[in-house]
Formats: sequence, structure tokens, C-alpha cells
Amino acid sequence: MDVSLNDAEALNARFLASLEQDQKAHDIPAHRARWLFAERLNARGDRKEMGFAAYEGTGHLVKFFNWHIRAQFPDPFLPEVIDPLVTAAVVVDQRAFADLGLDDKNRMIPRIARYNAQDHLLIHAFPVPERNAPRVVLDFGAGHGRLANLGFNAPDPAQRFTTLFAIDAIASTYLTQLTYYRALGLRVWEYLDHQADAPTQDDIRRAIEDHDVIHLPTWRLDLVPDGTVDMVSCIQVLKELPGALVTDILQVFARITKPTGAVYIRDHVQFHNPNHMPVDLLLQTNGFDCEFAPQWRDRVEIHGLPRIWRKIDPAHFVADANS
Repeated sequence: MDVSLNDAEALNARFLASLEQDQKAHDIPAHRARWLFAERLNARGDRKEMGFAAYEGTGHLVKFFNWHIRAQFPDPFLPEVIDPLVTAAVVVDQRAFADLGLDDKNRMIPRIARYNAQDHLLIHAFPVPERNAPRVVLDFGAGHGRLANLGFNAPDPAQRFTTLFAIDAIASTYLTQLTYYRALGLRVWEYLDHQADAPTQDDIRRAIEDHDVIHLPTWRLDLVPDGTVDMVSCIQVLKELPGALVTDILQVFARITKPTGAVYIRDHVQFHNPNHMPVDLLLQTNGFDCEFAPQWRDRVEIHGLPRIWRKIDPAHFVADANS
């Protein structure tokens, strides 16, 4: 990208111009450029510490870390299991903060590292066949991009991603993700840099071969090829979207996941539900079956209840029956 990550005005303008250009050039559903929860916060004018209205430069990453200052992250995992991952995640974020000229002793770094470590353990919660291993992962509503921390730097190389699709529709989050991925030293295929080239799914297939991150706005999810993704991650996301987008996006997940791909969800089932959408029922409707749902108490034993939904592939079961 030829614009400095600290030139917030130019980057915000570029992001919005990208949306306007795509709306003229493509048949894009209006709901793919909306985010219900962010709109409500902006309208009320509260929780300004996140800065949802616009990206504010590399320091916006600190706002995302501080957003969690009110949250508690209770831990159901044994220290000997999770602590090495927390330590590894802290090192990665301290290095990223230092690279951006930010305070690498920020007190939220260890807390976010624990959040990261929990998701890493949950994504790899149980043994799966190699065909189901989460190598190509799509992070839908990627926050500041934190899934990339252990995703590319896990102590066990066998548990690292090969490719991360990062998806968002809000300028502040999208551009903060770009900042974070750059600070991690990842090779990013950035849609804002390639929009003028009219990229196709074939371009994305080629980009996967020599990039770590494929960064796309939500309204260009059509660029993700069918059956490409091992796992979709949705952390504190699906309940915060307009209902039309939830219905739409779950159909997209069914299209882009591999025959036995999965959707990893972590959210507050009872405590936070702005859109009142029956997400679990819609996942079943779109061909996913709940494979993993530990019976933990939300906000007591863990912050947000995790579930893994596995895509049902009828051909796979027929093949097994005939073998």
C-alpha cells in the first residue's frame, strides 16, 4: 500500500471510495456493508474508546486492546496447557507494538494473549483427520486481527495456518487489521491495492500460494473460491450483524467451506443478542451439524461460549458406507 498507515484521513477515504466504486461495478447486497452493533454505538455516542466511526492511525490498535479492559477472561484450561501459548502470544504482540512505535508494555497485552490462547486451544480442541485440520481459515469480523497471532506463530508448527482470509466491513476495524498484519510481518494480499485490477477468484487462488493473509471487505466475499476454507471463525460477531446479513453470510459459509469444513463460533449466547437471530438453527438449515459445545458457564468459566459446527458432506458418508 502506497499510503502511510498513519495517514488516517487518506486511508478512510480510500476505504469508503472502494465501497462506492464496488457498489457501482458489482451487484452488491446493501447489507454486506453494514454492521449493526457498530452503528448503534456510533448513534448513541458511547463506548467511544473503540473509535468505530473511523480509523485513527496505527495507535488505533491500542484502542482495540483497551476495548477489552472491562471484560474478564476466566480460564477453564490447566496452566500447564495454556500458559506456554499465552507467553508466545505476548511475545508476538510486544514485538508488533514495538514495530509500530507503541507501548509494548501495555497492560492489556497479557490479557488479550490469554484470549488468543483460549481460541487457539478451542480451534484445536480435539483430534481431527488431516482433511479437517484448520490450515486455511477465514476470520469473519476479524477485530484487530488477533487470530493471526498464534495462527502463524503457534509453538507447534503443525497447528499454524497456511492462509488466513480476513473479512470486515468497517473502516476502523479493517484498517486496524491491515496495521496489525503488517506489524506481524505477514505477507498481505490487500484488496484496496488490487481493486483497480478487477480481481477474480482465480487471482485469489494464485494469491494464496504466496501470501499469508488475503484481506477482503465483506462486500467482496464473492472472491473467495468455493470449497476453499477449512474453518470459518466468528468470534463475538454473528449476533452483531443485521438479520439479512446473517442469513446471507451463513449461505456464503456453506459455499466457501470444504466438504467437511467447519464454523467456529464464540459469543455470549444469553447475555448479548442485538439482532435476535436464531444462528444455531440457521447453521443447521445451511448444512452444518454441531460437533463441539462444552457445557461451560458464560462469564464465569469462560468469556463467550465456544461451538464448532461441522459441514455435513453427504458424499463423504456415502463413500464410507460403500467402503
